Amino acid sequence: MNSKILWHLVRHWIGSSLQTLKLKGVLNSVRKQEFLTPAILQVLEKRYPNFEHLHLQETNLRSLSFDCLPSTLKTLELSECEIPLTWFKSSTTKTKSLLKLENLILNKVSSFSNQHLEIICSQSCLKTLCLSGTYRINDIGIQKAVPHLKGLEHFKLNECNITDITLHLIGCHLKHLRTLALLDFHYLTDAGLACLSGVKTLEKLWLEYCFCFSSSSISTVCVSLPALNYLNLNGIFFEGQVIDEIRKSLPHCTVTNVFSNTDNVLKNK
Repeated sequence: MNSKILWHLVRHWIGSSLQTLKLKGVLNSVRKQEFLTPAILQVLEKRYPNFEHLHLQETNLRSLSFDCLPSTLKTLELSECEIPLTWFKSSTTKTKSLLKLENLILNKVSSFSNQHLEIICSQSCLKTLCLSGTYRINDIGIQKAVPHLKGLEHFKLNECNITDITLHLIGCHLKHLRTLALLDFHYLTDAGLACLSGVKTLEKLWLEYCFCFSSSSISTVCVSLPALNYLNLNGIFFEGQVIDEIRKSLPHCTVTNVFSNTDNVLKNK
């Protein structure tokens, strides 16, 4: 697909009830000219008042201004995209920002930085924030973002450079959090996990492949969370009947502890 075809589709073939649009760019292709243009985004904003969810995959956004995005968006999802250093910052000549944006989902956006995180959080009211494969994000970035995330309900972190400091910040600032997913962190400790006891609204907690938490700390923290109804401990090896003891301590909570085929091979060695 090129910009001409997409332009024709947007203007003549897509119904006015459009709510979600998913596009795959040419970032990993031999073709280098992206099809998403400011003119197309402008048409999407004017012709489709219900357009709320934009999912871009493998798209080079370096030549596209953040100001071009439709102000109707509630969900922005970027997968394996490239963005410039100042992308989320509105220009001085145009103050429009994504005031309606509630959900930001990033997967393997390697150029996404602490500066990006602070800017987008400060000019929107996010309810969902998913940061996966964003290795530039660290404790400093989380520290600058959390004052703007008072209404955050769903938070996912994976492949970020965070420590127990981030867990402390979550416990202190994110008092309305309902879902927290921590995936594949091997250096977070019981001291950090204990900080989550202050998030009394937490309903679902993922500690998938987080090997450094002790079973006693997991039980103690989860017992202190009155709303918790789901605990994911997938990929964590517990000896003996430990996982059964955790389940007994949480009678009103579903606890999962499953393994991939590779995990099972390692477990049985």
